[in-house]
Amino acid sequence: MAVAAFLALMLTRGAGPGAAVFDVAGHPTGLVVTEDAVWVAMPGSGAVRALHPVSGRQLGAPLRTGGAPTRLAAGAAGLWVSDTARGAVIPIQHSPSKVYGAIAIGSDVTDLELAAGALWVASSAEGVVRIVESGGRPVLSAPVGADPVDVAAGGRWVVVAGAGSGSLTRFDARTRRRVGGPIVLGGVPVAAAVTGDVAWVADSDGGTVRRVDLLTGRPGGAPIQVGRRPIAVAADGQDVFVLSRGDRTLVHADGDSGEVLSRRPVGPDPAALALARDHVWVADSGNDTLMRFAR
Repeated sequence: MAVAAFLALMLTRGAGPGAAVFDVAGHPTGLVVTEDAVWVAMPGSGAVRALHPVSGRQLGAPLRTGGAPTRLAAGAAGLWVSDTARGAVIPIQHSPSKVYGAIAIGSDVTDLELAAGALWVASSAEGVVRIVESGGRPVLSAPVGADPVDVAAGGRWVVVAGAGSGSLTRFDARTRRRVGGPIVLGGVPVAAAVTGDVAWVADSDGGTVRRVDLLTGRPGGAPIQVGRRPIAVAADGQDVFVLSRGDRTLVHADGDSGEVLSRRPVGPDPAALALARDHVWVADSGNDTLMRFAR
């Protein structure tokens, strides 16, 4: 579908005047927002691209990583990219732009996140999370249950969502130690976001997102119904955003009241979600586009 026609369709379906659509090639699957750019992982073209967060124009040439770059984590000086084809991570320097060689991590790299000066890397095949210090070597491998698919971090916490185990595992980011046992949630936890001492966890099977108190290790309140097959969640205070592939919607919920504030249609194959101060970004892998919504 042409971008102009797609945007017209979105507006007629109620996406609102705050929605904008930008072309990106290579089937985008990963997004991260920094102060001056929106970064996109494009496994179809073996590259990472930066876009201006306001105009959406492409900033420079694509950064060629090779392999299959799928997920991104951003730090002060650069990015880390997961390469599912090689079971590796790839460091990228911001300025001047430079792509470094791939660092082999294990049999696979499902997701990755930066926290407390270390890179946290999940392996779905091995059921572990590895912590990579600045020297570049994995220094700790911690079991996190079957099929860990998402890593999220915020403040003192790192959490790992286990789709196969139906649980959430939490770590103290500073000490690198696991805190308590697995938090059993049931269903199929596929994505998490951390804000303060709270994690929000999306359950693909139940079509919900639910609050987990990371201090007590207990779920709190009733799950919020967000739609079929949620795949990504982002949170900022009580603002919780969930991307549902089954319904092709972006849901905004009030984490305090549990009320769904809005449901906005997205593209045919939504793949990733990123939260900025004023906008929410959604990557569509099948349509090779990014959508930007006003918050």
